[in-house]
Amino acid sequence: MESSRTSLQTGVVFAGRYEVLGTLGQGGMGDVYRVMDREIGEEIALKLLRTEVTADPEWVDRFRNELRLSRRITHPNVCRVYHLGEDEGVYYITMEYVPGEDLKSLLDRSGPLPPEKLLPLARQVCHGLAEAHQAEVIHRDLKPHNVMIDHTGRVRVLDFGIARHLGSAGMTRTGIMVGTPEYMSPEQAEGGEIDARSDIYSLGVILFEMTTGQPPFQGPTPLSVAVKHQLSPPPDPRDLAREAPEGLAGLILKCLAKERSQRFRTAAEVLDALHRVEEELEARGGSPEARPEAAFVPPSDE
Repeated sequence: MESSRTSLQTGVVFAGRYEVLGTLGQGGMGDVYRVMDREIGEEIALKLLRTEVTADPEWVDRFRNELRLSRRITHPNVCRVYHLGEDEGVYYITMEYVPGEDLKSLLDRSGPLPPEKLLPLARQVCHGLAEAHQAEVIHRDLKPHNVMIDHTGRVRVLDFGIARHLGSAGMTRTGIMVGTPEYMSPEQAEGGEIDARSDIYSLGVILFEMTTGQPPFQGPTPLSVAVKHQLSPPPDPRDLAREAPEGLAGLILKCLAKERSQRFRTAAEVLDALHRVEEELEARGGSPEARPEAAFVPPSDE
C-alpha cells in the first residue's frame, strides 16, 4: 500500500465520493478530515485509518464490530457513526461532523473552568456516556480530545471506535493496553479486564483537568504516567484549585478511586452527584442554574 494513500490533501475526492474540505485532527488510529459527501450533499467527518492498524485483519474486524455497536447509540450528546468503508485497500470511517472546539483545546485556551461552565459540560458528557453504557458499550479512550463542544454549547462524545461490547468475547486480549495513558484507569493501564467503571475513572481525570487545568498525573513518558495511575494516590483537586467546591472535589476523587468497587458504578450516579454539587452552590448563593448554551464561548476568528 502506497504511503501517499495514508493522508488526504484538501480538494481531492476520496473513494469517488468524499471531497476533502480540510483536516480536523490527528489521532492514534488515523487522521480525521472534514469532507463533503457528494452523494447526499452534506458535510461529514471522515477518519482515514492508519495502514499499520488495518494491516491486521483482527483490527479490521474490531472496527467493523465497533461500528455496528456504536450505531446503536442515538443520543444528542454522542457523535453519530455512519459507515466503515474501504477504497483500494484503505479503510475509513464516516461520522457526524460537529463544528466547534474540542474540550482539550478549550482548556488549553481558557485554563480551568469555573463551576458555572464546568457543570453543564460535565452533565452532558455524563448523559452521553450513560446512554452508551445502557447500550452496553464502553468508550475505552475517553479524554478531552474526544469531547466536542459546538457553538451552542452542546456536547458530543466522539470516537467510540475502540469501544467494546460488554457481552462480546475475543475482541480484546488480556495484557494489551488500549487507550491514552493520561486518562487511563489502573486496570486499563495493566491490560486487565475493564467495564463501565473504567470510563468513570477516565471521566474523573477529565473533571480533574477541567477543575485544575492539568491532569492528576504527569510524567516524562507514557509508561511513567500509566504507572502513576496504577500506584499513586490522586491529589486533592483543591490543592491546585482552592476555589473548587468541596462536593465537586469529592466527586472527582471518588471517580479516581484505584479500586473500581469504590467508584461510582454508572454515569447516571455521577450525574446525580453533579446535581448535588449544583444544589450545594445554589444553597450557598453561588452560581445560578447553568445553561448549556452559557458553557462555551467560541474562539475568536482573529
